Amino acid sequence: MILYTVMPVEEVMQQEGKRQILEVRVKGRIIQVEPVSPTEGRVLRVISTDPQDFLDPGIQPGSLVSLWGGGP
Repeated sequence: MILYTVMPVEEVMQQEGKRQILEVRVKGRIIQVEPVSPTEGRVLRVISTDPQDFLDPGIQPGSLVSLWGGGP
């Protein structure tokens, strides 16, 4: 395969070190997660304007949630 680009080869090949971040809806709230398995993800950030959403222990950063929209 030939890749024609103006970017340096170091930047093109650096993709393996970047982590994947997904936005999912859990309990009606949008959160950003990093997949740790095919069905679970670790919460990185809660995206909400409601202060009560940040007090929910089930979606606090660091906790594990289902990637299929459920959650513990």
